[in-house]
Amino acid sequence: MLELKITVETAKDLNQEIKDLYQAIVGSSIDKADAIDRAKEEVKAKKVKTTTKVETPVKQEPVKDEPVKEAKQYIPSLEETREAVKDVMAKAADKTKAKGEFKAFLDSIGAEKVTSATDEQRIQIMEWVASRG
Repeated sequence: MLELKITVETAKDLNQEIKDLYQAIVGSSIDKADAIDRAKEEVKAKKVKTTTKVETPVKQEPVKDEPVKEAKQYIPSLEETREAVKDVMAKAADKTKAKGEFKAFLDSIGAEKVTSATDEQRIQIMEWVASRG
């Protein structure tokens, strides 16, 4: 569980903070995500127009929608993840405390240990490592 505190003075600043946070987590800008959503809506709107426009009973071929390509998220390898965790542990001032925090984090994401972590869990572990510096 992550707790986030943002202090801003204007709505514009808040909007920028949200965009920056989205960029850091997802890896693509929020504008690209909006573009993907708009493209999906346009495809749906075109589908509705073509199905309600039938005036004469002419055999029509089914409309094939092109799948909207979504950005692939980088999945770190097991070796990368293990090395990153080792580096964080080596840099920690209080190694016992760092190990305890890491174990608690693994429990929170449902991973027993790094070597048995799924792709999604390895992504979360790398995010934890990045948050530790």
